[in-house]
Amino acid sequence: MISENKKLVIAKEDFHLLSNYINNNRAVANEEKNSRIIQLIETAQLIEDADFPWEIVRLNSKVIIRDKIARLNYTYIVVMPEQADHKQCKVSAFSTIGSALLGNSRGSDIYWKTPKGRRHFTIMAVSQYAF
Repeated sequence: MISENKKLVIAKEDFHLLSNYINNNRAVANEEKNSRIIQLIETAQLIEDADFPWEIVRLNSKVIIRDKIARLNYTYIVVMPEQADHKQCKVSAFSTIGSALLGNSRGSDIYWKTPKGRRHFTIMAVSQYAF
């Protein structure tokens, strides 16, 4: 989730990977918690991979976010669901946190709902992660 109403951008390669995953996994498309990622890929501006800005979160981006209240930093890598691994801080693009990060840029304020309520974060840094 983002705090601003702005059109998000997504790399064409990521668009195709995410779209294929949704089309091949009908259960994903029917889950309410995944509506954010589906909305993102349906409405986002697509950019060629070679022209994609480095400061925008995409699949395999390593992202450092800062909790605006606790003032703690967290690092995550946004991946496809089959690569998600909590111990390695790899979050699925279809998770609440992954979909909140995807398509947003360094400096963006984002939020998502947790069992403890709404959490507010700022994206501090974005880099492309190589597996």
